[in-house]
Amino acid sequence: MKAYSILLPNEKAKTYSYITLFILLINFLVFGFVFFNAPDNRIRNISLTATAISFTSLVFFLINFFTGKIPAYRPGISFIILSIFWFILGNYFLGLSVICFAVIGFFARKKFNVLFTEDKITYPSFPQKIYSWNEVSNVVLKDGILTIDLKNNKLIQAVIGQESVDQVDESAFNDFCGKQLAKNG
Repeated sequence: MKAYSILLPNEKAKTYSYITLFILLINFLVFGFVFFNAPDNRIRNISLTATAISFTSLVFFLINFFTGKIPAYRPGISFIILSIFWFILGNYFLGLSVICFAVIGFFARKKFNVLFTEDKITYPSFPQKIYSWNEVSNVVLKDGILTIDLKNNKLIQAVIGQESVDQVDESAFNDFCGKQLAKNG
């Protein structure tokens, strides 16, 4: 079964990275504040551990952001761990907020992959949209721009990522889509 996979650039990833940096910094500062103002040793020990984890996460994030040398580092996992510490300290609102940001981060960092198979087109939105070929009137890939024209007068147009420009042969892709449209049209 022939299929084409086209990656679209994630233009919100850079903005998410700046927000991630800000939230990691805020967690580090607030856990540090709780540590220095803790009324008892239990809270002091918990906040010290959380401060160390948030500082380590902040350092890993900065190294990965500027050099890309720690590709396995995922800030979402750090956020889940930090939210557990907020729950332990009894601040459920902050814990829930940090968990929500972690979940949003998992979706914000995903690759946008448009998949064209012989029976459908899978478009990476939230929620993911699946179009059968009989819902599509035309598909064209030209000069790095993907255009999907639906029969309900909806037009989807996107610039494709450089890795897809280098990998996908435009004429073979357009021939594949033309055959699927003729077969299902």
